[in-house]
Amino acid sequence: MDLTAKRVRIVALRKERWRLESKLMGKPREMLAGPLTVRYARCGKPYCHCKKKGAKGHGPYHYVQLKIKGKYTNIYLGKNEERIELARRYSKHLADIIQLRRIGREIDGLLVKINQSKMKKGVK
Repeated sequence: MDLTAKRVRIVALRKERWRLESKLMGKPREMLAGPLTVRYARCGKPYCHCKKKGAKGHGPYHYVQLKIKGKYTNIYLGKNEERIELARRYSKHLADIIQLRRIGREIDGLLVKINQSKMKKGVK
């Protein structure tokens, strides 16, 4: 990747970073303080559909993972769509934070490469 392409990529990454920062710093939304996990389970009945090859099992069962007294625990949300949506918002929030960190690392890496190429050429 040449110098111009690196600079163009940095500009694009900064725009994406700004969009994510604006989204994360915008109006706070209500959410559960733990990521949503979805599970499927098999029952003990020998001829149930969940025993068939390729079957997911019964479910989906929605849980939120919380840290209580230093230990992680899963709390069943039931079929309450409102609570499931609150947990889903937190999962999306975490994904945006992870994406923001990835963008920052990529920008740092590109800046290091630009500086290294300048040092090799003797440009100050």
